[in-house]
Amino acid sequence: MRSMTVDPAKCTRCGICVKVCPAGIVKFGESGLPEMDVRASANCIECGHCALFCPENANFLSFLKNEEMRAASVLKMPSAEEAINFIKTRRSIRSFKITPISPEVFDQIFDTVKFAPTASNRQPVRWIVSADPEKTKEITNLILCWMREEIFKDPTSRISLIGASMIAKAKAGEDALLRGAPHVAVAVVSKDHMWPEDASIALTYLELAAHAHGVGACWGGFLTAAIRNFEGLRECLGISSAEHVCGAQMLGYPQLSPKRQFPTRKPLNISWIK
Repeated sequence: MRSMTVDPAKCTRCGICVKVCPAGIVKFGESGLPEMDVRASANCIECGHCALFCPENANFLSFLKNEEMRAASVLKMPSAEEAINFIKTRRSIRSFKITPISPEVFDQIFDTVKFAPTASNRQPVRWIVSADPEKTKEITNLILCWMREEIFKDPTSRISLIGASMIAKAKAGEDALLRGAPHVAVAVVSKDHMWPEDASIALTYLELAAHAHGVGACWGGFLTAAIRNFEGLRECLGISSAEHVCGAQMLGYPQLSPKRQFPTRKPLNISWIK
């Protein structure tokens, strides 16, 4: 059972923990101190806001490790310009070095990814990651198998025409599907999860976290389509029929780095409601 304890020597009864609880289950008790309504504790989404927002560090949660929390005031934060430049300099990488990503770097990247927001903090995303570049090559071959099946079904379909080109390039030694990436990461959620967008957000966090570590990424559209439509690839990746494939990223160190930034973008299509 989730629970909250309050240090009466620190608590000033400011009520911030009551205000920030998204589930509305933190209230002032008979003692005059804030407390979690035991009858409604099952509604707690474990966001930790009641402890994280407390200005006196007076609140403690059964599911939150105090030693993992850091004072916001000591965290090194980028300026607005630095943060914006970081986001704008993300590029879709389509040419990778064969150098694999170390387990240590993967751990750091996914330690950031787990902070991606999810509906009601359910954190429903499951990841399938090819740690071995040879496994990534097997995945590429299975995408080609799917494309061959599509050609057999209807050689005039759009995916068949694309597949014929991809197969020809593969025979010539070019990987036009996964671009030679040593790794791929696939995000899935249960089909009964109401908000599959959670995984799309997590995939975006993955791309940005990779960028922070000098690792390139690119959304794997053909990989995603193949997993959704080819049972052989689903079986290889251990994805059940009860799971929805939300998307995938190719990952690896870029072969080349841009010397200039900020390419032209279309004006945003925004309808302002006033």
